[in-house]
Amino acid sequence: MFLKKRISFFFIVIFILSIILPQIALAQTATEIPVLEDLAQIEIRIYGEVRDDSLLNRVELLEKDLVGRTLPGILTDRVKQLKDFIVTGTPEEPSLSFKINSAQWTLQDKITDTPLLPKIEDLELKIFGELSDDVLAMRAERIFNVCFPEGRPIIREITLPGGTLIPVTLMETISSKKSKSGAIFKYQIAEDIMYAGSVIMSKDTIGRGEVLKAKKASVLLKKGELELDFKSIEALDGTNIRLVFGLASEEENTRLGIAVGASIAGLIILSNPVGLVIGALIPGKNITLKEGTRLYLEVSTDTKIISLAQ
Repeated sequence: MFLKKRISFFFIVIFILSIILPQIALAQTATEIPVLEDLAQIEIRIYGEVRDDSLLNRVELLEKDLVGRTLPGILTDRVKQLKDFIVTGTPEEPSLSFKINSAQWTLQDKITDTPLLPKIEDLELKIFGELSDDVLAMRAERIFNVCFPEGRPIIREITLPGGTLIPVTLMETISSKKSKSGAIFKYQIAEDIMYAGSVIMSKDTIGRGEVLKAKKASVLLKKGELELDFKSIEALDGTNIRLVFGLASEEENTRLGIAVGASIAGLIILSNPVGLVIGALIPGKNITLKEGTRLYLEVSTDTKIISLAQ
């Protein structure tokens, strides 16, 4: 009898563990995914690539490069501190991205899409004529102070409303005939973007979109189709602003007679929650958006950013 009870208890324990352990593993995986995504975003922002090393080594390398030492605390908190320092920031203590981007904009009237480390090196050579051996935080602060010698500029946290129109220019030709689904294309901001008296994005800031679908036309049968996702573009403070082709941008393009760089005749332009969908009205007609085509996109949702007041 005692043996039967022990066997029953054993199977109950096994049953409970079979339910609980997968849930614990799932919760742990769900927790790790944002950390990995944030860490990869930080590495790309600083170095231009994701490092191939253990998670802990990657975090420690970033900490040493940025502030010269490893930070205390658990790994998730340390990654959050790195993200806040490099990307998020506050009006009182703007992010590393904000300091370098605003310094470059002030000095060169543009913001390049190079990673922060080579951007810092380029600015140091232009300003000081030599590279510094200091940690990145000190190097960024020195550059920022030189570009704003009369004291810190007015820095504000604002909310950029969803639906705000953003003019962009294509940097390469895209067509339903030659482009491939999954291909990445480049575009740039067509003019300085200002909101509430503050700089949001500088002219020529580069974004990268994706061709979601490109269907070639066939004679007398199929019409050409092209679907583009413009994804996100980096604001002055480093915040990623999601850009889409929605009702407001469609109306603006039509009102100005731009219609994505081509005559409206022969094309149908549809809004969707992701990007720009263009279809030919005539069978056998392909769609071509030439390099230099200017069109309007819009901010997808209300987005908080740190801005430089003018």
